[in-house]
Amino acid sequence: MTGAKPSWLGRNTLTPQISLPIIAVLIATVALLAILLILSDCRGAEPTCKVGTPGCELRQNVHWHADFALYIHGDQYDFNQKRFFSDEDHELSDNAHLHPPRHNVVHVHREGTTWSEFFSSLGFRLTDTCLTTPEGQQFCSSDSGELSFVLNGVRLDALAFQDITDIDRALISFGDESAQELMEQYKGVSNEACIVSLLCEKRLPPGGIEDEPCTGRSECN
Repeated sequence: MTGAKPSWLGRNTLTPQISLPIIAVLIATVALLAILLILSDCRGAEPTCKVGTPGCELRQNVHWHADFALYIHGDQYDFNQKRFFSDEDHELSDNAHLHPPRHNVVHVHREGTTWSEFFSSLGFRLTDTCLTTPEGQQFCSSDSGELSFVLNGVRLDALAFQDITDIDRALISFGDESAQELMEQYKGVSNEACIVSLLCEKRLPPGGIEDEPCTGRSECN
């Protein structure tokens, strides 16, 4: 004889066929809300690739400054030319650019900006073994000379694809200079990035810093 069913097994009881899909929907909803919350904290970031693909990252807004110099066969390349400057009406790159009067200081506005990317915006092509100028001259490490790099006083084998960071001082040089001669060239790299970043107040000009669109760490004017 079959006993009576307990009262709690009534019609309103959820069977596994019904409850499992509901639980799955709830989990998916929570996961979606978590993703939206994370993305809301990434405002101001710029994707360097299609979001969702392996290795895709976000590049945050920054405002950094770095000094640099380029020498070719002992002669310093002149960046004090209008074609290399950016302004409100003509910006060569959103990520890194130059402003007069300090043609030797690069302004960086996205983290992850490499020296190669910066030089490309000026019409150069820079790798760790070759340099091509906007004039079409190519200088590659060979018997005729070597492409060398010094960053913050340290000689490096590779620089092109390193990120530019705040208050960097970088030398790019092609020629047959000795290690000592390279360090002498490095002394010619300006040390003005901290002035533009307003990090060394004692070195500010008596009348204050020049009127240029990108000083300090705020957005450009």
